[in-house]
Amino acid sequence: MQALQMAYMMLTEAPFCVATNRTVWSLTLLDLTGNSISEVGGDQFACMPFLEQLSLSYNTIKTLQLNAFRGLHRLKVLKLDSNKISQLTVKNFRSLMALEVLLINNNVIETIEDGTFQDQRELRELSLGRLEYIYELHLNRIFYVFPPKIQRLSVDAHYGTTFNLEQTSQPEGTFVLELNGDRLDFEDCNNPVLKAVRELKVICKLFICKYNFMAPYFPNLESFEISGGAEQAPLRNVKISTLHHLKRLKLINLSFWNYTETGSVFWNLTKLQTLVLVNCHLSFLTESMFKDLMSLQLLRLYSNSPLVLIDGVFEVLPALTAFVLDRVDFQCSCGNGWILDWAESTEKVQVIFLQKQKCVWHYEILNFLETMEKLCQTDVQYICYVATAGCICVLLSAAVGYRFARWPSVVLFFRLRGWVARRFGRQWHRRRRRVEVAYGEIEEMQYDAFVSFCSRDEAWVLGEMAPRLEEQGNPRLRLCLHNRDFEVGKHIMDNITESIYSSQCTICLISRRYLRSDWCSLEMRVATHRQLENQKHRLILIFLEHISPFELSAFHRLAKLVRSRTYLDWPEDEGDRVHFWDRLRRNIAEEDTKRQEGAKEKFVTKLVTNMEGAIKTVVMQFLSSARGKESLGGKNFQKLVQSQLGNILSDTDSSSAVKDMMKGLDDNQDGKVSFQEYLTLVGYLANSLSEQKTQSAAASGQ
Repeated sequence: MQALQMAYMMLTEAPFCVATNRTVWSLTLLDLTGNSISEVGGDQFACMPFLEQLSLSYNTIKTLQLNAFRGLHRLKVLKLDSNKISQLTVKNFRSLMALEVLLINNNVIETIEDGTFQDQRELRELSLGRLEYIYELHLNRIFYVFPPKIQRLSVDAHYGTTFNLEQTSQPEGTFVLELNGDRLDFEDCNNPVLKAVRELKVICKLFICKYNFMAPYFPNLESFEISGGAEQAPLRNVKISTLHHLKRLKLINLSFWNYTETGSVFWNLTKLQTLVLVNCHLSFLTESMFKDLMSLQLLRLYSNSPLVLIDGVFEVLPALTAFVLDRVDFQCSCGNGWILDWAESTEKVQVIFLQKQKCVWHYEILNFLETMEKLCQTDVQYICYVATAGCICVLLSAAVGYRFARWPSVVLFFRLRGWVARRFGRQWHRRRRRVEVAYGEIEEMQYDAFVSFCSRDEAWVLGEMAPRLEEQGNPRLRLCLHNRDFEVGKHIMDNITESIYSSQCTICLISRRYLRSDWCSLEMRVATHRQLENQKHRLILIFLEHISPFELSAFHRLAKLVRSRTYLDWPEDEGDRVHFWDRLRRNIAEEDTKRQEGAKEKFVTKLVTNMEGAIKTVVMQFLSSARGKESLGGKNFQKLVQSQLGNILSDTDSSSAVKDMMKGLDDNQDGKVSFQEYLTLVGYLANSLSEQKTQSAAASGQ
């Protein structure tokens, strides 16, 4: 067994080597942490000559008896921290020649004899404290010769102490020095040991040497961290700028309020890579303060008092990669707006926690980002924001619409375009032929039917359907086929819309391939919308193959049409196909016949109404001119011709011409014109006007 763990077992003593009959334990590690051992007796671990690590931390040890660690010639790590040891004597560690790590911190040490650590030539780490009653620590006396291999020295002086090095020799390498106490004072400011300190960590209120700030007396420092209530320390001669080898600097709770050379504190620190400033009471940071920090990579700030960053402060930091704002209370002023612009535009610097920062506005603490955006956002920026947001919304709407409402949107677009064209008098894109008749007109569609089919059924349409309906039977129908009748060069959507709106009905040839075609689905949608717009437009469904209701259920529009309309099935028996074509022809031609009959009936009704009015007018004019008599005399006839027929006949002002006309009408030679003779004149004029109108129509048609 080489390791024995007996931590936190409430042991009050550890008599491992009592009555062992000289038995030698092979342990190299013994852990007695967290027990209740109050003293270490003489030769208590003598039976463990191979022991290298011994942990007695967090016990209640008050006394180390004589020869407490005798026989532990190989012990390298001894932990006595967090006990009640008050005295350290020269005999406590005399036999520990190989000791490398000794932890005696968190003990209230009252006295340390001279030469206590004189035999620890291999010592690399020493943690010492708490020195509540030792007001002057002579390092040269407790070591005699400063440990040449020391790497870390930690001293907790509690209320404070004065360090005296005197003629102590310098260690072979560099080491870390950690000091803690209210007041830390050094007697010998230029001792060679200070030159070997590579890293210095200080927690104190005063850190001085002959009333000057102590840090500059460590000329080879690479890392310096000072923390505590150091605002009481005189900062007249800080001279941190003399630490030319410094790579890491952390200042916590230093006060620069009364320091007159604040602008030059960080000068000459060309090798500095990390700078942390916590509550240093700096009023501002300027470009000139950081002008020599060419190697700075990390800047971290924390300040509970207002701190102003002058515009351009980061332009002199070419190596900066991270800017951390733990807490900085800015002023809510547009003068700080450059920070937001810089943070947004910089590519190489990562700005951390900027969104959590606060600013002061009329004695209120507000969020820095939100307040700055409200106060300093220009109209151009706001317009750009609104325009960008609008474009994003339009793009998202277009994407969603294209995915879920593509074809209904296309149909709606062309319907709106057609409505605009009709509303503002533009030529309507649907071509219609009109046959004018005397007092009315009959509107006739360009096609009897628009045929919607997929490319797979094209051979059947051209070889079977078109010849049957267009070349055989009566009446002959006019079909619109996309591969034959669509206008070349026009958009296919325009062709579909115009063809359906120019057809009396739409025929959909349903097959499985038809159901999978997007264009066929679009044609059915347009035809459905056309039917909703004009109830006279019909939609005829023909199933070319059997499709089960389960298959149709995936196509909601078609399934609904099938449930509400009668449809045709293409018969497999050739004998039934003659009846199929006759039935289809009648359904297509039925609406056209109804339209023509309705138009003719309307025309006849209008014609009869007009004739009744004309007859009434003729009778009333004759009776008015005859003044109640049955015939007109010469003068009355002349007045009637001049007043009523002057715009039709010529020479009505000539008396001789009127007399000649009267003689031609007077069949009984009584010198008067009766009502029947007057009707002869009216009939003659009607025939003449009809012939004239017919000739004019023929001439315009040519």
